[in-house]
Amino acid sequence: MAGRFAGTREGRLLVVAGLLALGVALVVPAVAETQEDDFLKVAPLPDGIGAVEPIPGAVNVQFQDCEAVWPDGYRAWRTESIATEGHAALGDIYGWLRTKGAFEARACDCAAKVAPWDQVEVIYAALKSRYGQVLLKHTAVYEDQARQYRAAVERMCGGPF
Repeated sequence: MAGRFAGTREGRLLVVAGLLALGVALVVPAVAETQEDDFLKVAPLPDGIGAVEPIPGAVNVQFQDCEAVWPDGYRAWRTESIATEGHAALGDIYGWLRTKGAFEARACDCAAKVAPWDQVEVIYAALKSRYGQVLLKHTAVYEDQARQYRAAVERMCGGPF
């Protein structure tokens, strides 16, 4: 987050507001910052996600066929050939955002399956601020939920994500 709010109280409040809008709950650890994994937690999965029914008449569009509307940040991320945990963590977060978005929209088109990249950067920045370096253990919950959202969307849409 560059600009006049970077590193300020207002900047931190903007990050917190953005995370809350994305369904990321900020949890204050009971023991003063000794429980890293309690700092950023995603909201619990919706009830019944494993039993979601197909959408009658749904026309499934695979995410890979939505390239025309992929955000620039995602395009840049895909072209990087950096095999780092940070790079993989960004992928975990984006996978979560797009599968969660499609599930919540109950839709199978590109508009539902493509998420804005700036939300990835907000979550990543918050994780980096907390941990110094973002490791896969910090994004494992995003990746796990993304798998479950993907399976539900594939059932709803009758085809691959």
